[in-house]
This record gives sequence, structure tokens and C-alpha cells, in this order.
Amino acid sequence: MRICFLADGTSYHTQRWVDYFAEKGHQCHLLSLEQGIKIKAPHHVLKSCCPVNALKFILVVPQVKNILKEIAPDILNAHFASAYGFTGALTGFKPLVVSCWGSDVLISPKKSFIHRLRVKYVLEKADLLTADGQNLADAVEKMGVMRQRIIISPMGINQSLLEKSEEKRQSQKTFTILSARKLEPIYNHKTLLMAASRVIKVYPKKVKFVIIGDGSQKKNLLGLSYKLGLNKFIEFKPFLPREEFMNLFQKADIYVSTSLSDSTSVALLEAMASGIIPVVTDIPGNREWIRNGENGFLFSPEDHQALAEKIIFAIANFNKLNNFREENLIVIRKKALWEDNMRKIEDSFCNLLKND
Repeated sequence: MRICFLADGTSYHTQRWVDYFAEKGHQCHLLSLEQGIKIKAPHHVLKSCCPVNALKFILVVPQVKNILKEIAPDILNAHFASAYGFTGALTGFKPLVVSCWGSDVLISPKKSFIHRLRVKYVLEKADLLTADGQNLADAVEKMGVMRQRIIISPMGINQSLLEKSEEKRQSQKTFTILSARKLEPIYNHKTLLMAASRVIKVYPKKVKFVIIGDGSQKKNLLGLSYKLGLNKFIEFKPFLPREEFMNLFQKADIYVSTSLSDSTSVALLEAMASGIIPVVTDIPGNREWIRNGENGFLFSPEDHQALAEKIIFAIANFNKLNNFREENLIVIRKKALWEDNMRKIEDSFCNLLKND
């Protein structure tokens, strides 16, 4: 197949997706407004001087059409319905596959009537849609898309991560609590900091919090951390090279996500595969993977007291929770291996062309 991808060139998810198809021998091209990370395919950087996001994705349509005409792909695969999906839909190219990532369908349509119309337009124009979780597929269907046009396939983890996963230490002097989400309002790190201030009162010499990520809230979060007296207990790290990022997962003990909305979080899957105890918000996307008290813990969004209690319980009972790790490895092998899930996407692309 010859496939054109419209997606964020700086995203690790984009790199993995494009590289998968390129490694399988397909002729791939990436079209993006961003000068991205290295991919195993030609990267066409779209030019736009417009600072307004919504307009940027409209104004580059003529460029995209010209490139599509030159490349003549079999399929156009646009990622993130409310952004590059909109560009893809406006080109009129067929067949169009739109890959939904989460907030593009779970959050964007709720912002305004215009936002909803834009996403609905994209979903209607798509010949096939991919969703990385059941709750995201349900949201797509509620916007009028027939279920048979939706492929559910989580952006899983590589088999190699399972092979690196080691037994966690049975007796520890310190515990590392890890968070790995962008520092943006939707991920609600304030709740984590508030919970951390409670945890250190119980375990002042036994815990260390590591928050990986960058974003618009970094300055505010650093200020709150200082105000709460957490400077000695919390380390803020920027986005890291992939190997260093995964090494932190292998060394951590508890993974926390305070996100207010999610489809399937790859960071959560990576935590599960690394043998970390997950403590995450009780939202539909997380409930697809975590059963409270069986393979992790759920807490009500924005309830920092409940989060603190879950962390404290996990530390106090750490040696008794090895069954969490065993259960999570079973779940990952069954539902979240990258190669298996991407093969499903690849097959759906091939079937789309056969039926076109």
C-alpha cells in the first residue's frame, strides 16, 4: 500500500504508527505542520504562518491536496479528528481513515456547538475510524457513526518491554511514585501535589515523587510544589529520550495518573507492563484496564485525599501486591501488544481497499 499520514510530527505515537507501516514494506509519507522526530518515511512539513490552530488546519488544505496529487496514495490516514482529521476531511480524498486519540472526540465536541459540528463533519467523511479504547469507540458511535466503521485497537506496548520487566523488590527503604503525563489542565497534576503533601506526612523518609512532562502548567505546578513544601520530595523532569523514559518506569514502584479524561493511556499500559502498581482516576478509559483492588487502584477525579489514601495503602501493603503485577502482565499480553494491535489496523486498511 501507499499510505499518506496526516499527523503531529512531534508525537511519539505518530513515529511508532508510521514506522510500523514502513517496516512492513508499505510506501509511507508523513504530512505535518511540525518538524518532527525521525521517522522511517519521507516527511513533508506543511507551511502555515497562522497562529490560530483551527485556521491552520484549514489553510494548509491546498498544500495537502497538491502533495496528495503528487504522491497518489492508496489511503489517507489522518490522526486526531478535531485537527488533522479536519484537514483530511476537507481535502475530499478517498478512502480516508481517521484515527481518534481521545480528547478529540471525548472533549473537543463539548467545547462549543462549532467544535461539535467540526468533529461530526470529520467522522461523517471518514470511510473508516480507529479508536484506541471501548469508551472512545462508544463516543464516536454516539455521534452517529455506525459501529462497523470503527476499529478498536489500543496503541499497545512492545513485547520487549515485557521481557525487561523484573520482579519488584520485596523489601525497600524508599518508594518512587511516578507520573508521566503532559503538564496541562486536563491531567490535573494539582491533585497529585495535594496528595503528595499528605503522603509525606506519613512517610517523610520513604517516598520520592517523579513527574515527567512539559506543558503550560509547569510554572504553576512548580509554585504549588514550593508552597506545599514538596521541593525535597518531588522531581520534575522534562520529556526524556525513550530509553531513559522507560528506565524510570522499570525502577518506579507506583504509577499515578490524575487525568480527568482519557481513552486508553499508553503510559498506563507501560506502567502495567513494567510491574508498577497503578493508581489512576476512576474514569471509563481507565476502568477498561484497572479493576479496583485487583490489579490496581481507582480514585475519584480531583479527590486528593482518596489518592493519598490509595498511595499510602499501596506502600504499606507493597509486599502483598505481587498478584497485581502478575495480573497486569496477563492483561497486557491478552489485549495490549503493539504488534498484534497494529496488525489489526493494517488488515483493516487492506480490507478497506479491497472493498473500495
